[in-house]
Amino acid sequence: MTMLLKKHETVDLEMLDDGAIAIVRLNRPSAMNALNMQLADDFMAVLDKLAALDGLRAVIIAGNGKAFCAGGDLAAFKASHAPGQFLTELATRFHESIKRIRMIDAPFVAAIHGPCMGVGLSLACACDFRIAADAAKFSVAFTGVGLSPDSGLPFFLPRIVGQAMATELAFLNPVIDAKRAHEINLVNAITSGDVMKEATDLARKLALMPTKAIGAVKRLYDSAFMDPLETHLAKEARSVGDTAATADFKEGCAAFFEKRKPSFKGM
Repeated sequence: MTMLLKKHETVDLEMLDDGAIAIVRLNRPSAMNALNMQLADDFMAVLDKLAALDGLRAVIIAGNGKAFCAGGDLAAFKASHAPGQFLTELATRFHESIKRIRMIDAPFVAAIHGPCMGVGLSLACACDFRIAADAAKFSVAFTGVGLSPDSGLPFFLPRIVGQAMATELAFLNPVIDAKRAHEINLVNAITSGDVMKEATDLARKLALMPTKAIGAVKRLYDSAFMDPLETHLAKEARSVGDTAATADFKEGCAAFFEKRKPSFKGM
């Protein structure tokens, strides 16, 4: 079952499989889905809706038109009388969405069919999986216009591709194709077919997993590079205790002893 919910001006939200899977589409195609204040606010409003859904098991982020997201809206920056203040406010608003993606238990899949630049790359890197079409292009882009990277890119990119490659991508600002992105592990997979089909197939696999445990993994991985070992082990102990109290753990144990596949419900 597919359900298209009320549209925001710059973001579309569609629900699949009786609400288990959400598809969030950036919808500024005439601007290649470049980030402006309206898009930042609409995107956060959609994430607020998703965070309140009990049955959510996976989320796909995509873009309408030719691009996934071509970066920030340079025209809006140029029109501002105080670009520094404008960018700080825009970044602060969008940071709430990046944090929300990491706090929602359901895994996020970026379906990248075209240009993925600047803050678009930041958004893709905040997701748990990145699936790219052959035609996709990637660039840090921020340094190409004299800005430092933002919206979590300095946090996520070194974790994904390593410090040396992240430095190369940020300092030299190359535009790389999907094949190269896959070679450096920036994307999980590339496809010559329908990237939305590939992303949806992956989302449906993820929707069968224990969602509470997936959420715990997201948060543990995000803090793993910052905490001392002792602190992180304490977090792991609390987390494994919390997930042991879930219905999915009970089902997982029952399935193990009954020698069958578990049927997780995300609870």
